[in-house]
Amino acid sequence: MPAIQLREILMSSPNKFLSILFMLLRIGLGALFIYASLDKIANPGLFAKAISNYRLLPLPLLHITAIILPWLEFITGLALLSNRYPRSANLLIGTMTIVFTVAIVSAMARGLDFNCGCFNVTDVETNVGLLKVVQNLGIILVSILLEYQSRKDVPPGETQPGL
Repeated sequence: MPAIQLREILMSSPNKFLSILFMLLRIGLGALFIYASLDKIANPGLFAKAISNYRLLPLPLLHITAIILPWLEFITGLALLSNRYPRSANLLIGTMTIVFTVAIVSAMARGLDFNCGCFNVTDVETNVGLLKVVQNLGIILVSILLEYQSRKDVPPGETQPGL
């Protein structure tokens, strides 16, 4: 019986289905970034080492980045999860993910092979590589879809809340 009810809801109101889908995408993306931040917040020294493996930042910026970036991930994830300033949080998440992807591609192009430090800095995780690029492209796609949906929800001539 529940499967029949779900099918009736989906078929009777496609807008309601899309609304629920975008809400789940927003919550999932927020939860993903909160999860990604926790180990980095708990281990800033190990995260600084993970950042240094990319060989992109000068030493004076390395430690401050290792401290600020995980908190930015946490706060933007929390903002998406709680639906507070979701457009701003989504824009920051999309931008961070693009920067992360460029860093991974740069490391791959230079032949570097190391733990990316994307979600976990204390255990062995996937190394930089094509899989991480594809995962990041998926995150970027979700971010683009959420931005598209948020722009579609606002009537022309009105300001958008949450930016």
